[in-house]
Amino acid sequence: MKKIFFALCLLFAFTLNAQQRLLTKKIVYTVQLTDNKVQSSVKQDSVVYDYKVNKRFFWEAMDGLISDLKKKKAVLYSFRGDTLVWDTVMKNLTKSLTEFDLKKYSAKDVQNVLENEIRAIRFEEEWTYDEKTMLINKQVNAFCPVIQRDSVTLAGDELQAVTAFAFELGWIRADKNSKISKDTLLISRNLHYTMPIYNTTPYRWWDSNLEAEYSVPFFDRLLTKTSSKEIASYESPDADQPYTAAELEKRRKHTMSTTIVNTLPDNNVTESDTVISLTYSTEDIDNLRFGEEIYYDRQNNMFFKHTNYLAPVVRVYGSDGQFHGFYPLFYIRKD
Repeated sequence: MKKIFFALCLLFAFTLNAQQRLLTKKIVYTVQLTDNKVQSSVKQDSVVYDYKVNKRFFWEAMDGLISDLKKKKAVLYSFRGDTLVWDTVMKNLTKSLTEFDLKKYSAKDVQNVLENEIRAIRFEEEWTYDEKTMLINKQVNAFCPVIQRDSVTLAGDELQAVTAFAFELGWIRADKNSKISKDTLLISRNLHYTMPIYNTTPYRWWDSNLEAEYSVPFFDRLLTKTSSKEIASYESPDADQPYTAAELEKRRKHTMSTTIVNTLPDNNVTESDTVISLTYSTEDIDNLRFGEEIYYDRQNNMFFKHTNYLAPVVRVYGSDGQFHGFYPLFYIRKD
């Protein structure tokens, strides 16, 4: 009887693993935790930082991490894996802040920066996806807190906030032998963000990049399953009704203005402007939009996530080559 039970457990575990397919062994990307806006006033324009996560719990998580780093209960690493000394990291941060602000920073000033100005996290993750639901599962292998400051700049006719200072504290790496503890903080019930998934920068294959060997089959399967209604797709994460087949097909249609060149006898050439109808396909998808539930394990100093929804996204450009915005083809979500 025990042998039969053991065999059934193995079969169940194998079935679960079989449903998970690899999307990438390693992807590194930055998630902004604040929505940075320019606030105009009579005296001066300034940047306002609105947290998109639970600010109290996030600050509590970072305070605990920094305390453990000071007490050497946690260790920082460089991206290459070299161990970093906390005192050296603080000296480098103090030097960078001094050079940026052209003023001397005391230990108290630096501590205030650590407590209030971590506004982004870089994640290193392994992604798999469930063949049945096509939702992506993210295993956080490491993370790096980033101190950020923005400045006000004029873009066209609008004032915008752009990153003027950024300092990566160092990487915290997960202990693969540890299990998630019960001492966790809910950082965000649904953090919504869009990220690029293809990077053309040489020698940085891991940076916001999915290898085509894995991503193309994933998107082909996703488009097939949504088109056949095997998976429900929606106009928005909170839509009441899923798309019908006709609505989804219309959603993927778009038009493009182009010039057709015809060569006539005697080497005469004519040009005519026309509009052609196209359908977005796997090759057009260059971003992913996520809604994630994010927790912080205080005992192990590590984040873990659950995907609430995702959307394949294409970037839209005008005929003049100007970027017009992001266009989600559809959303899929957990039940």
